Amino acid sequence: MKKTFLAAIAGVVLAAFGVLSADAQDLKAMLLKPTNGWVIEWFNPSSLDRGVTDAVFEDRGGKVVAKLYITEMGQQTTALRGCERDVAITADAISFDGCRDQNVVLILDASDKVYPLKTKTKSANGYDWKLKEK
Repeated sequence: MKKTFLAAIAGVVLAAFGVLSADAQDLKAMLLKPTNGWVIEWFNPSSLDRGVTDAVFEDRGGKVVAKLYITEMGQQTTALRGCERDVAITADAISFDGCRDQNVVLILDASDKVYPLKTKTKSANGYDWKLKEK
């Protein structure tokens, strides 16, 4: 797990300079493919807070942006429901900040056909995230 996290960080640095490996290009294509976007489910095991966010990933001149809109607000979620965030992509992970959370790193799990991207470690605010196609 530590190795995957370090690889994700290295990929973020390379992606910041516009350098994507072939595998990262495949992950980028996967993110951009669904025309209806993605559903992100998030859950905090400590507070039992949970919610749902719709996500559409767009290619904007070589960088990927996530358009996020919270459709089911959790107990801790107020005010800001929608936002846009830059997305860093590596061979097996994406990372971005959510509208109300930070440092979200979703790792590719090719064996899971329903939730192919999910967190392995909690986000900055203690949430587990998992992403599925709409």
